[in-house]
Amino acid sequence: MAQWRNVAKAFALGDGHISIKEVDALRKELLADGDVNQSELNFLLEIKAEAKSTVQALDELIADCEKLAKK
Repeated sequence: MAQWRNVAKAFALGDGHISIKEVDALRKELLADGDVNQSELNFLLEIKAEAKSTVQALDELIADCEKLAKK
């Protein structure tokens, strides 16, 4: 079975740009349980670093996740 991380990276970085649609999907899944762990936060930071371009909403999602991960 494929690793969730690799599948999600392929989805988010398929065209090199992280769009609002992709951020919305990530937000829905990552915040579904109301908690964010360090692995999930690291994933967001990785895809941001690897993307050619991103929308501002990704930075906002990362900020929200940083707050939750520090709880």
